[in-house]
Amino acid sequence: MLKRIAILALLGVSLASAKTYTFTVTNPAQAGKVQLKPGEYSLKLDGSQVVFMDTNGRRIDATAKVETAGRKFDQTAVATSKAGGSTRIQWIELGGGRNKVVFE
Repeated sequence: MLKRIAILALLGVSLASAKTYTFTVTNPAQAGKVQLKPGEYSLKLDGSQVVFMDTNGRRIDATAKVETAGRKFDQTAVATSKAGGSTRIQWIELGGGRNKVVFE
């Protein structure tokens, strides 16, 4: 029983220390298979799983490819494209690190 409590405590600490990144979506946008409404979002990485949280605390899970760049990104940046009248998020560079989240 004590082992289970210790494992859960360590898991909680690792999740709490996961870095979050914030960005704003100005128009409805597709991120992989997920549709994001306009608003502010926070993003956390969990392997290839991307977790978005909106300002209401709603969790939105998406799958993406995480690439490592040869340099650190100064700030979080979002690249979008328009196709057929809809906006798609192509990638998000995560400020302060070398990770880039790429949506297909």
